[in-house]
Amino acid sequence: MDYDVIIVGASIAGCTAATAYGRAGLRVALVERHRNPQAHKTLCGHFVLGGTHDVLQRLDLWQPMLPRGAAVTHSLGVLIEPGTGTGIRTGTTPWAGTGTEWIVPRPDSRIPPAISLRRRKLDPLLREIAGSTPGVDLKPGHRAVGLVEDAGGAVAGVVTTDLGTGRTTTLRARLVVGADGHRSTVAALAGVAEDHAPNERFLFWTYYEGAATNGPGDGQVWRLGQDVAVCIPVDDGLTQVGVFPAKDRLSEFTADRTAAFERFAARLPDGPSLAGARRVSNLIGTTDYPCVRRDPTPRPGLALIGDAATTSDPVPAVGCGWAFRSAAWLADATAETLALGGDLRPALRSYRRAHRFIDKYDDLGRKEALATPPDRLQRAVYAAAVTDPDIARRLAMFAMRAAGPSVLLNPKVMARAFAGARVRGRRRNDSRAPASPSTPHRAPVP
Repeated sequence: MDYDVIIVGASIAGCTAATAYGRAGLRVALVERHRNPQAHKTLCGHFVLGGTHDVLQRLDLWQPMLPRGAAVTHSLGVLIEPGTGTGIRTGTTPWAGTGTEWIVPRPDSRIPPAISLRRRKLDPLLREIAGSTPGVDLKPGHRAVGLVEDAGGAVAGVVTTDLGTGRTTTLRARLVVGADGHRSTVAALAGVAEDHAPNERFLFWTYYEGAATNGPGDGQVWRLGQDVAVCIPVDDGLTQVGVFPAKDRLSEFTADRTAAFERFAARLPDGPSLAGARRVSNLIGTTDYPCVRRDPTPRPGLALIGDAATTSDPVPAVGCGWAFRSAAWLADATAETLALGGDLRPALRSYRRAHRFIDKYDDLGRKEALATPPDRLQRAVYAAAVTDPDIARRLAMFAMRAAGPSVLLNPKVMARAFAGARVRGRRRNDSRAPASPSTPHRAPVP
């Protein structure tokens, strides 16, 4: 059976690409191994950073999330320790630095909003949208078991097995897209090389009903030495609390993860009030989440999107946004060429260039995943952002992936941050200096 595009994996990236291609008038096979239309990923986040807002609006995917109860976040407060990394972390007092300060962008900073809809609702919604798009042939309960190559060695199709009947089918298309996650079967079948990097944090999160937040903004992020925590609103009026401790704290979670989690959350400065709240889910998480990167255009006729291309550190919550955006970039680059029967090679090179936006941030994310204390540059930026509205705005744009890394990491901003740090240092020294003795009054000399 012939299609224009075959997409393996009907989660965020796959459904987004299928919807975009179908709306462009192409014939799309969307292959998904789960038969249940309500199937969804569990060890995956759902906070979609503000940098993805324009893509969701353009693809008409933002508005359908709202009736499902999606929570929209307009402002995140970020709490830091001055002199971060110098605090003493023990079993009872994990952060004992010189105090903490919130970074909150001004309301007029025009930071694009983030959105959060739990995967149990988001995945079925996107699958429903894709499956109802004209031209999209959704194939639930089918597993990719092989790839088809043309005479020149380009990928030209997928062999699937119906998990219900065991029947094997060969599907052919000019473009095959792997959207099947960080353990991508398509990438493995194609022999795509993988670049692994360690993650020196682990993660757990859960949901509360009736939690009260005490920090500024719609949600909060704590950056306390090597440890990170988040508190954000989600659908159905629930609050998600997540912790990302450095692995040197892993032993605390070995005996009783829930108790360790609750102790960790209870000690967050200005943390959420959970005493009267009801936890409505089990802890979700893992003790190891390595970063994995693959070439997004590894072979002629093959492209990778979402986690199949880049599985980033989960702390900055980039995964869902990268899935939506890489899918949209691929469709933007290739749909017209596919419709006209043109040469795909330049189109895939265009997608590869767009994907460099993700690569640049992933390079930074891999350094962040090492869980080392913030360096001098980071400390200067954090400290400056507390009182400098422009740097606070730039830091928020960077965190929301709403602009390239240079929005924050450029010489002018760095110089401004360091200059501010010197001024604040002098002020602190002046405030600590002993008062000068007063000069005695002298009568005027006649």
